[in-house]
Amino acid sequence: MVKNPLRAIAADLRALGGSAPLRAAYETSKRTGFHAVLFRAQAHRHHPAAPVPLTNALPSSDEARQRCLDDARRVLHDGLRVFGARVATGVSAPWCTDPLTGQRWPADDPWWRIDIRSDARLSDVKHIWEAARHRDLVVLARAARLDPDGPWQDGLDDLLRSWCDQSPPERGVNWYSSLELALRAIAWNQILTLAGERLPREVTTAMDRLLLASARHLMVELPYTVSSMRNNHMLGDALGLILLSRMYPTARRARWWAGTGERMFAAQQRRHFGPDGRMIEDSVSYHRFVLEMLTVRTLLGGAPASVLRDLRAASLHLARLGVFDGDVPQYGDWDEGRVLASSGDPLDVAGSTALGLALCGERLPARWYADFDELAWYAPAPGRGATGDGFAATTRGRSTTSGGIAVVDRGPWRVWFKVDGGPSHGHADLTSVWIRHGGHWLVADPGTGTYNGPLEVRNGLRTSAAHPVRRPDGRDQLVPHRAFRWRHTARGHLGPPLDLPDRTVLFGWHDAYERGERPIRVGRAVVVADQYVAIVEFVDPPASVGTWSLTVPLHPEVAVENDTLVACGTKLHLFGLDGHETVRGRSTPFAGWHSRTYGRWEPATWITAESRADTTVWGFGTVAGPPPAPDALDGYAFEVTWSGSGASLAVTHLASGTVRHVGAPR
Repeated sequence: MVKNPLRAIAADLRALGGSAPLRAAYETSKRTGFHAVLFRAQAHRHHPAAPVPLTNALPSSDEARQRCLDDARRVLHDGLRVFGARVATGVSAPWCTDPLTGQRWPADDPWWRIDIRSDARLSDVKHIWEAARHRDLVVLARAARLDPDGPWQDGLDDLLRSWCDQSPPERGVNWYSSLELALRAIAWNQILTLAGERLPREVTTAMDRLLLASARHLMVELPYTVSSMRNNHMLGDALGLILLSRMYPTARRARWWAGTGERMFAAQQRRHFGPDGRMIEDSVSYHRFVLEMLTVRTLLGGAPASVLRDLRAASLHLARLGVFDGDVPQYGDWDEGRVLASSGDPLDVAGSTALGLALCGERLPARWYADFDELAWYAPAPGRGATGDGFAATTRGRSTTSGGIAVVDRGPWRVWFKVDGGPSHGHADLTSVWIRHGGHWLVADPGTGTYNGPLEVRNGLRTSAAHPVRRPDGRDQLVPHRAFRWRHTARGHLGPPLDLPDRTVLFGWHDAYERGERPIRVGRAVVVADQYVAIVEFVDPPASVGTWSLTVPLHPEVAVENDTLVACGTKLHLFGLDGHETVRGRSTPFAGWHSRTYGRWEPATWITAESRADTTVWGFGTVAGPPPAPDALDGYAFEVTWSGSGASLAVTHLASGTVRHVGAPR
């Protein structure tokens, strides 16, 4: 199919809105060579850095100290950590070496002339950028502080010296993104704090030169940032300017950097956060990423009260989702993005959450200060009596909701019901249901795969066809536009949990299909009992759809045998999806995959089914039983009343006639 360039341009203009002229001027500057004038190298009077400490003490626990030394040893021997692998880039190969292909990105070309987006690009640029964020160099600086006689300082000296020699200002792919410069500045500030007095003079002088060039780059790039990056990039760029103004207070434009950074940070913060702790970036990974930006802004000192307010709300949101109780769904885009340095599990979200809570004055278990690097290295040492018996217990009940997501714990089940979403970094997953049984995943979010890799993979893992949601006539909730955008938006509406003595009922609906010639609304109830999890489907108006399609993505470790699922030795029964099929590891079309981390995917079984029923009940149980009725289950009937203001679910106990209602207003 030939793509219509005019239609693509129109979609771009709609996405950019009033910022389109500014973005157009920026792109014109790149293509006409005016960037060479804007980003010309300038000589600066030398200003020695005054690094800003982001912590008050070294770790007090032997576990955290040993974890750092073990990680530093792996950095020197095995390479830098990039998306679950150790790579040679920077350690035994030049910094321009692509971790995926082993080939080299252009090292001497101006960054704006390097192709990072078209199909002709060398590779997925996120991999080399991940190595260049230098969090592993922070680990070496920590090790050098803990063990001054070890090999860590010499290794750090060599890595920094090679970087400064190989990455002159505005040259090479590692100068392409302002966010990368800001994150590297945060890492270098920590390196200078921990090991600056032992670094060779020529290295620190070169670092000063590059950091000052980074500040200038951030300022010159503002037209692109404010027109196209009103998300975590704007927060990160602003944070970089704030930090650099603190590190170089004698620089001529330091006050300008500080004022600009503070205004940008405040403006994006107002757009970015909801009062319940959710963010516009509908992603647990990016939630952690931005949470760490709030943390750094707090640690820098002088943060407005709104920063602590949002830091607390965002941390509590993750706590309510259950990050202190084990894995949570990796919904939305996931790429291991971090601002803070950690030698722990890169997929862990709990450590950043714990640090956010600690900075807001919460009393945390003393053990966490040894378990989580984020607490061990960044949190002020807890005073006597400042630790509690277990913060997680105060946020966990049978059911809770936060940021458009409901979580239920009942019997062996833990269920997440995600009804609402956001405009950035989210997937087409409204009303997704993810299920763990006995501590093991059953139905899991399929993950991210890639941003800059094959588009069939990118869209194959972010559209509704990969998620446990119903699709009328095979339509997706959202239509992709390029790698990061959708052609339209959709919203979901979640009601409060209904906790009954023998089950918990959740209800929500979304408006993703209200567009087009046949507008409909789709609702879903989730029933969690000790012996089963059931999903009851609804549509308004009835009989408005020819067929319904459904995908149920299972975790890679779950096997399927007819109507029986085997998860870690436990057999569970599938009901209500007669005639279902399975797909696993199919390339064309892309289906049957699971992505644990960015850039990687492995085969996983997806259950696919089609139905002509408007209302249907399906789910999983620990014992086999008769199939449920179309609108009833285990002695209860379910009926939805739709109105212009939303929807309401009536749950009727058939034996007693008792009716309870769950409202989900628009």
